[in-house]
Amino acid sequence: MKAEINGIQMGFEIIGGMGLPIVLIHGFGLNRSIWKAMAENYLSEHTVILPDLRGHGESQAPTGAYSMDVLADDLSALLDFLNYEKAVICGHSMGGYVTLAFAEKFPKRLSGLGLITTHAAADSEAKQKDRYQMVEAVRENGAVVLAESLAPKLTKDDSIRRQSHQILAGTDPAGIIGAIMGMAERPARMDLLPEIEVPTLVVAGNEDQIIEVEIARQMADSLPQGRFLLIEDSGHMPMIEAPKALGEGLSWLLSKVKADKV
Repeated sequence: MKAEINGIQMGFEIIGGMGLPIVLIHGFGLNRSIWKAMAENYLSEHTVILPDLRGHGESQAPTGAYSMDVLADDLSALLDFLNYEKAVICGHSMGGYVTLAFAEKFPKRLSGLGLITTHAAADSEAKQKDRYQMVEAVRENGAVVLAESLAPKLTKDDSIRRQSHQILAGTDPAGIIGAIMGMAERPARMDLLPEIEVPTLVVAGNEDQIIEVEIARQMADSLPQGRFLLIEDSGHMPMIEAPKALGEGLSWLLSKVKADKV
């Protein structure tokens, strides 16, 4: 499905449709397909909304930087389009940056929060430099440059690595560049964590090559209703590497949100 959202066509799909709404946001360079099997197998009793962020998947890729605030605005507008006042918002990697931006901008629209293999810090100067170098590389050689660089870091599983490489290489270069620039410019949001009052699940993979486990644990400790979940034998992609463990964690989050509403 597609909707006109903030001047772009935004791709999305809905799985289930009966229970609490939960939005699952993919990471940088990927798309909603990474969530689909896990959502169908473990969350189908809920209303699972899978968006493609602007510049990714079936969503349009305008030129220019995509700030995390703009991506959060897109999600809020999608909830308006679907007539949901509130939802559980869960983000993977860059999707976690978007989730935190959403929590800051739209706290009254949050029922619960999921932060999956992500963190709340801003980029260091060295990381920003790396990002801008990748922008130039993608401009010159296309999305395959990103795929070759990023896919090996996402997982040790060869089949999942190939799947991730295929998605990354097929992403619109304008979308990759827009997202990179938005990530490079994003603010730190560690100070926001103690202000988030809704139930929150923080997920880490013990084999993640991108996000250190201790960073995720510290985030959970900073959240008033934070719960930390360490998934064994999983890297940066637990929704594919360990769908049962992540699905059970998200089911706990939804149960907690539902109990808090009673």
